[in-house]
Amino acid sequence: MTIAQRSPASPDHPAYDRDWSNWIKRYLWDADLHLERRGPRAILFVALSGIAVVAQLCLLGPGGNIPKILSPDQVRIFLNVKPASLSDFDASVASLLVAMGLARIAFASVIGLADIALYRRLTGRPYDWDGLLNFAVVNALFLHAGLFTVMNPALETALAHYRALADHLPTLINFGGPAAILCACLIADFCFYWSHRWCHGIRLLWNLGHINHHRASDLSQLTVAVDPPALFLDAAGGRVFALLLVPLLTKLFSVDARDCVWALLAAMLIDALANPSHSVALYQIELRSRTLRALRLVFVTPAAHFTHHSREKRHDIACGCNFGARFALWDRLFGTWAEPPAYIPPTGLFDDNADYCRTPLRFVFHPCVRMFGELRRNEWRHWPAIVFGPAAYEPPIAADTEP
Repeated sequence: MTIAQRSPASPDHPAYDRDWSNWIKRYLWDADLHLERRGPRAILFVALSGIAVVAQLCLLGPGGNIPKILSPDQVRIFLNVKPASLSDFDASVASLLVAMGLARIAFASVIGLADIALYRRLTGRPYDWDGLLNFAVVNALFLHAGLFTVMNPALETALAHYRALADHLPTLINFGGPAAILCACLIADFCFYWSHRWCHGIRLLWNLGHINHHRASDLSQLTVAVDPPALFLDAAGGRVFALLLVPLLTKLFSVDARDCVWALLAAMLIDALANPSHSVALYQIELRSRTLRALRLVFVTPAAHFTHHSREKRHDIACGCNFGARFALWDRLFGTWAEPPAYIPPTGLFDDNADYCRTPLRFVFHPCVRMFGELRRNEWRHWPAIVFGPAAYEPPIAADTEP
């Protein structure tokens, strides 16, 4: 592994390398990580790449969920929907739900590995191994090391009081059967849609972390960074609305799903098929299947969400497009739907000159440093637009954060 300098070291003083701040800037901020594919370091490349693949499979969900699904008391049915308690079902049904959960994990893992094997054939470009290593480190910082969790205690206390207040509200409607599952899935997707759209449309939310999720210029199922999960407005969890709406709605509209096993399985199947939504392999399969393309009328298929990551200007409908997680309803209703093109589009940020690097420290903190620099260099009257303006807003004086 080598460190490719993005800019030459400026000082010639012999004490330069002993200055920790300059050392951090030189090697951890300005430099790009690069894995040597040939020569004596090829073994290191293979080892680090293998570790990165396993880490991404675990950190992004599939592998990390295996211990929980083998001896569970709950099973996840649908994105952002409250997990179903297995104690509510008889043993045969509970076993079926667990088996479906394992199948979902296996499917997502196979798709991630298929992307690696087929990436060059499908895109004409080599697989982004350097990016994979970078994303694995970034995701470990977000998900395992708990970066940004310092924001949690006060938030959790406030939410606990909010949930306690919601518990005093009366229940208006009791849903049961398939209607309960459909209602829960639609509410969850509505929460995700608006949280996700806000994280694209407001500079503060964009720069707090969601920009990282869109930086991959060679996108695949494993070359993707997650949003910091502890942030209140985390788009990946639809938290801005889910944290506020779900406690309220689940109290006003009681949902009983114990008598709708087949509806639960159908929801799990839809969730499993749509979850690997950054996959070039699934995009190509969808292009060849009229049936899968027809599903776009109702669902956000993998190709539809992959188009959400497109950097083609025509897909920049409202600071992006296709914001829904599983249902196309909200994008079609609110005018943000974009039909996936008949080819795998280029991905990454709309601005070709926007910062993208394979340096974990800079990757994580550069957007915040840039916004702070913009506030420092511009007059206070521009601050509201810098913080709360559209993500595409450019202040009069740009921040000087490039190496």
